[in-house]
Amino acid sequence: MRTRFAPSPTGYIHLGNLRAALFGYLLSRKMQGTFVLRIEDTDQERLVADSIEKIYKVLHTVGIKYDEGPDVGGPYAPYVQSERKSDYLQYALKLVETGDGYHCFCDKTRLEGLENYDRHCHGLNADAIRANLDANMPYVIRQFIPEGKTTFVDQVFGEITVENTALDDQVLIKADGMPTYNCANVIDDHLMDISHVIRGSE
Repeated sequence: MRTRFAPSPTGYIHLGNLRAALFGYLLSRKMQGTFVLRIEDTDQERLVADSIEKIYKVLHTVGIKYDEGPDVGGPYAPYVQSERKSDYLQYALKLVETGDGYHCFCDKTRLEGLENYDRHCHGLNADAIRANLDANMPYVIRQFIPEGKTTFVDQVFGEITVENTALDDQVLIKADGMPTYNCANVIDDHLMDISHVIRGSE
């Protein structure tokens, strides 16, 4: 068993964070597993300067000892997402190759007028995409959400089904090359062999 606590350093650790960390820690200890600390700092615009040090300090103060993490190392290092930036793009591009993702060149002005993204760039042909890339036009990579439903099994709530129409074509890679949360944490959980994710029901 490998569990993880993956806070974002966009603010100081709070009781909700600590509760999730405690559950992951206790479960890993009960099962003689591994508890991992990973810093999810992909939202570079909202970083709080000393919040990472505060995360280390609070976990140490309350006695939650992680087996792997940025300041203790481990076989899956680095444990800070900004240091793993090159990993994410290759996976997003694989989705583009299979038709499950696409380049989007829409600027903020156009997007501000939309309630939900209208897939304006989904139909671009390969020549148009190449021309935009060659012109260094800013872009994001979006996930293509298919029709139908998505079902998964949660170990607490059981089988959960979501209508895909409730989901937007989410951004996976932002214009600055950084992944979004939705992209990075799934890839890292896979690459780090995380077996159980424990977090709030939101």
